[in-house]
Amino acid sequence: MKILIIDDDPGIRKYLEEVMELMGHSVVSFKDGYDAIDHLREHEASLAYIDVKLPGIDGFQTLKKLREIDPKLAGVIISGNKVDDLLESPVKDGVYISLKKPFTVEQIEEINKAYENIRGPLEFIYDNPYRLDAEKLAQTKILIADDEKEILNVILTILEDEKYSNIDKALDGEQAILEFNEKKHDLIITDIVMPKRNGIDVLRHVKAVSPNSQVIIITANADKDSAITAVKLGAYDYIEKPLDLYALSRIVKRAIEKKLLLDRDYDGK
Repeated sequence: MKILIIDDDPGIRKYLEEVMELMGHSVVSFKDGYDAIDHLREHEASLAYIDVKLPGIDGFQTLKKLREIDPKLAGVIISGNKVDDLLESPVKDGVYISLKKPFTVEQIEEINKAYENIRGPLEFIYDNPYRLDAEKLAQTKILIADDEKEILNVILTILEDEKYSNIDKALDGEQAILEFNEKKHDLIITDIVMPKRNGIDVLRHVKAVSPNSQVIIITANADKDSAITAVKLGAYDYIEKPLDLYALSRIVKRAIEKKLLLDRDYDGK
């Protein structure tokens, strides 16, 4: 089983790494939620052990974002205090169980074995966790905006391979806004640096006109701070160049699910 460990205490990280590896699990550890989120965009995991108190975003916020990327992921929340009473709905929020410090090897082994026994049924459920209409998923209106034709065409090919057929393209931010005004796309995938209008401008316009529409930002490493700002402004997520096509495919699917779910909740269906 692939397990993430997210704790700012290096001693606890090392202890958990050693314990998990002795149990035969594949382990990656992080000192904060941001690095774990970046990792999950490009890699899979089954279970995450997450400390409640983390620098930056806390353990609950981290788990929420991880599960937006991959709803199959479950979390073991670690705390120095009892945290069950802090959770209104542990299962709904993706918290598999809470673990109070100090904990034992036996407790960890019991948690991992129990989760492995139920993981199969959970993954079956999460193939389509919201029971969304497959036809609506396929007919999602998507706009790709990038001034680099090669990248634009690569993304187009990936989406077509995933059976999305209602796709438009734009080579600059101004054209992207005009295209969006005409069709009100469900999903916009936009580069952050473009001629005429940049990706932040496109994001602001989309969210002002259609708050439920989802925006994925494409960024170079040098523009990562701007991409993080974009997420704070309402972007669903960002992905860095060079593009990880598998990660892009997963993020697109989750963003579309979120858009259709928001629409369904608004319609009361």
